[in-house]
Amino acid sequence: MAERKFWNKVKSNRFYLALTGIVGAILLFILVLYLAVPSYTFADIEPFNGDFIYNPYSDIDRINYIDFRSENIENQGIDVYEYGYALTGTRYLCLGYQKKRLIDYPFLQSVHYKQFNIDQLNKTSRLVALAHPSKGFKQGELTRLDHYRVMEALSENDNSLYYWDIALSNGHRVNAMATGKNHVTACIADNNADAILNSLEAGNSYSVTYQGNLIDLPELQYVKLKNDTVFVAVTAKAKEMRFVGQNAVVKQTLNNVAEGFYPFRPDDTYIRIEIEFDGGNTLYLNPLVRHQYQYFFDLNKAKVMKGRTYLMWAVYIIVVLAFARLVFIKRKDEDPGK
Repeated sequence: MAERKFWNKVKSNRFYLALTGIVGAILLFILVLYLAVPSYTFADIEPFNGDFIYNPYSDIDRINYIDFRSENIENQGIDVYEYGYALTGTRYLCLGYQKKRLIDYPFLQSVHYKQFNIDQLNKTSRLVALAHPSKGFKQGELTRLDHYRVMEALSENDNSLYYWDIALSNGHRVNAMATGKNHVTACIADNNADAILNSLEAGNSYSVTYQGNLIDLPELQYVKLKNDTVFVAVTAKAKEMRFVGQNAVVKQTLNNVAEGFYPFRPDDTYIRIEIEFDGGNTLYLNPLVRHQYQYFFDLNKAKVMKGRTYLMWAVYIIVVLAFARLVFIKRKDEDPGK
């Protein structure tokens, strides 16, 4: 009875009727938006493995320090925007984009929604980076998410190095970038947009936290791989040179050195290097990873389950139609004259 009175009041008042229509349309739009996302199947969690080691670093002849969140980044020919409107705080940095994506999922987001967003953003952006991951992604999601190559591991208000190691430890080759105050990404490339983005994607770059002036910052000289041993050198003596491996474990630390080396052990799946200098300046190098084939390539670890998706959509349509029919019959019973 109370429900009938409410609807009679709505029908007799144009304002309430219009408001109800608007709210209903918004809710229907959000419902359709959520239901349209496909289901994914994710590969079994597997660390890097194999007899070969991939070294992302080539000859270091020119270094460009870049903050991809700076106001003048477009002066270098790189268009960047942060995507994401969800209340969950999930955000992505889109580099070299052609068109902005306007649709997002405002409330709860499972790993399927986040993977779908990454795939959609890849269609209009040169590179997609997870932005401040510790604020918008669950640690378990980083064991599964794929099809992105860059993570904003360091920024002014976020340190996501551990999240970076989670992705790496689960076999996802992800390169780090640093942005914001006292953070910068060093791209080993010529000063043009295509070369810079290529270096970031390939891993021929490194992240930097610094104090003072960039011109005083020690630089990376080389990262070389001979057999199973990685050799690294910088232009000044470092306070610590740390070799970090699976599950963020520090495998070796060298003190007061400008050169160092580390032999890959049989159980090392990847090794990344942190080089810390007096005063707090630190370089975070991208990982050298094991792989199974002579020619390195990234495996596809997230695929759309078409059969399950189509079945899911069919069930949703049947449920919505059944609900609409139930409402229609109920209203007809309440108003037999219509």
